[in-house]
Amino acid sequence: MKYVLTPEKVADRELGDARLALFQAERQLLEAEMRVDYHRNVLAFLEAISADGVENVAEKQRPQALSPVQRPLRITPDLTALRGAG
Repeated sequence: MKYVLTPEKVADRELGDARLALFQAERQLLEAEMRVDYHRNVLAFLEAISADGVENVAEKQRPQALSPVQRPLRITPDLTALRGAG
């Protein structure tokens, strides 16, 4: 009697299959959105090169060196609390 397929057992199996199908569809959608973003970025990059020239685009993308004033300050913990009052 334990191997009889009841509607509940069939529904449980179908529920697992439906959840897996939903997960796979959501993953495919995310991957498609990533591909769309990639191609949009490539298109914008190529349009910028066509309009402004390679040198100007490369200059804009080059990281600018931080001056000493712009560099983030290093935050160090207060170690006096760890040493104790002693």
